[in-house]
Amino acid sequence: MKKRYTSSNLSLEEILVDKHAKTYEENFERLERPISDSNVLKFFIFSLLCVLTIFGRIFYLNIIKGNENYLISEKNRTRYILIKAPRGIIYDRYHNAIVSNKTSLSLILLPRDFFDVTTQNKDLLIKQISSIFNLDIVELQSILNKIDEFSYEPILIKTNIDTDMARLFESDIKSTDRLGFYIIEDYTRAYSDAHAFTHVFGYTGRMSEDDIKTYPQYPIADLIGKYGLESKYEKYLHGLSGKQMMEVDARSKINPELGIINPKPGNRLVTTIDKELQQFLYEALLRTANKLGLKKGTALMTNPKTGEILAMVSIPAINAEAFSSGSPKNVIQETLTNKFNPFINRAISGLYSPGSTIKPLVALAALMEKTINPEDNIKDSDAIIIPNKYNPDKPSIFKDWKNHGQVNMRTAIAYSCNIYFYALGGGYKDIPGLGITRLKKYWQLFHLGSKLGIDLDNEKDGNLPDPEYKKEVNPNNPLWLLGDTYNVSIGQGDLLLTPLQISAYINSISNNGKIMKPYVVSEILDDDNKVIFKQNPTVVKNVNIPQKYLDIVLDGMRKVVTLGSGQLMKTIPFEVAGKTGSAQIQGNTKTNAIFAGFAPYKDPEVSILVLLEEPPEGSVVTIPLVDEVLRFYYNNRFVNKPEVQDFNNDTETTTTTSKNSSSMFNVQEENTQTSGQDSNSNSPDN
Repeated sequence: MKKRYTSSNLSLEEILVDKHAKTYEENFERLERPISDSNVLKFFIFSLLCVLTIFGRIFYLNIIKGNENYLISEKNRTRYILIKAPRGIIYDRYHNAIVSNKTSLSLILLPRDFFDVTTQNKDLLIKQISSIFNLDIVELQSILNKIDEFSYEPILIKTNIDTDMARLFESDIKSTDRLGFYIIEDYTRAYSDAHAFTHVFGYTGRMSEDDIKTYPQYPIADLIGKYGLESKYEKYLHGLSGKQMMEVDARSKINPELGIINPKPGNRLVTTIDKELQQFLYEALLRTANKLGLKKGTALMTNPKTGEILAMVSIPAINAEAFSSGSPKNVIQETLTNKFNPFINRAISGLYSPGSTIKPLVALAALMEKTINPEDNIKDSDAIIIPNKYNPDKPSIFKDWKNHGQVNMRTAIAYSCNIYFYALGGGYKDIPGLGITRLKKYWQLFHLGSKLGIDLDNEKDGNLPDPEYKKEVNPNNPLWLLGDTYNVSIGQGDLLLTPLQISAYINSISNNGKIMKPYVVSEILDDDNKVIFKQNPTVVKNVNIPQKYLDIVLDGMRKVVTLGSGQLMKTIPFEVAGKTGSAQIQGNTKTNAIFAGFAPYKDPEVSILVLLEEPPEGSVVTIPLVDEVLRFYYNNRFVNKPEVQDFNNDTETTTTTSKNSSSMFNVQEENTQTSGQDSNSNSPDN
């Protein structure tokens, strides 16, 4: 008989509960207990924390780090090749370009493209790059070792690449094997004279690690000013580089047509330098030095009334083209190892005993302190002998360079009589000396021993000795003696000045006691010829000396030319005044020769200082050089003044590479052409 199954109203839950109820009668009520409030709260808090964590992470990645992550993704997606901006042109006072630009080619490296690839071809590529571009493989490897492998900044490897190197690079290395090496169109500096202007205008070079920290806004592949005006006015001269943007897909395929950011040229510097005069002065100084077998010297010319530097040269010189381009290496190495240190601009950084060029100041001090009547004649003698109370057999002897007989203040300046100025400074017979305290007072009054504030780096202060100084530097013999005062009274001993200071103080005598601030840059113009900086003549100090005293000293300085050692210059059509000086150095075994003067005597518009180190004779060797330069100035500047040129009529950028040679480099083909067009349209000419 078959069992009959009938439907039941019992649910599965009831059946199970009933089963448990039979087993656990006493605990049956627990099956229906509700979840506690604390557990619900815990679950809610846990869920909320999870949601907040997720949203917090999303907020951090998209908001706080959003821009940074975007840039990282963009850098992974994009690359760029620099379009170099031309640096600002540097002109002379008549708007003749002295430092301009010429187009060239440079080799750069995009680090991420190089280090992203792990291939054995890297070593071969480095060897090829080294061979093609004449790079030392050890030096190249050193550059690569210093590069941040995650950087997207282009690195400058070599400038001034010639077209033969570029063709070899294109033909010998496949575009797919270059691993981030590119050739770009660049600019290098063009100098009207590689040597004559370097100590003033300077040169450029690739950025060092310190430069990268100083100018973090610059692309690492940029060139910056390293010396002179190029360095001092870097922020004005440096343009804003452009970019040729490229897109890189996941397969490293490059699309070079992403866009172009145009470069902006640097600002123009108009200087006080007279280009033709500077070149003539440099050539005359070098010619004189070579004739006398000398290696070191300096010369400068200024406007005494304004402080404008008309010319400033120093030898040995620096080859600006070699240092800006980085070649030839042998020229650079010879300069770096030159024992005569070409990197010293001797006009502002050299410290020298002024010799007899200090005598006009000593004369003015004596007049101000009324220690002597300028018209009184005193009998010169061969020497002043000072007894030595500690050793009577060894008196101190202070000689004159010759016996001048009867001299007064004017003729003592003209003949450079040492005995007269020993007496003015330290005293002799019935002449009371000024003494070191008053001498130093007048040194400082004429701003000696202090920087004048010229707009060039590395100007030196100088040294003004006194009893305290001697105690400090010579503890074994600390007592300041009369002989020390005698020495500094004729510009010897530890009195050290820069040629610029000597020139400025001599100029002040001709300029009614006004000491002018020297300067080189007169104005700075932007690309639209708008003046964005202008430097005007500035009085550093107005020395309050009565004109009658200045006239006495000026008369003596004129007599240096009419009666004294400068008589060669008597026939120059305008009247010249000045002072010669011979400063003994190295234990009186050698001498520096100096002349400082100005013209015309009654109303000077130009001053000149020449210093030759260690010539075979004294100050007389400077006179032919000064005579030659002042005659040139008279004929070409005093009588016939040049006209100021129009900026728009000169050619400031020259091309050394053709567009065809640039356009053969695959990725940058459009880049070099566009760069050339942009550079022309944005150049200072237009």
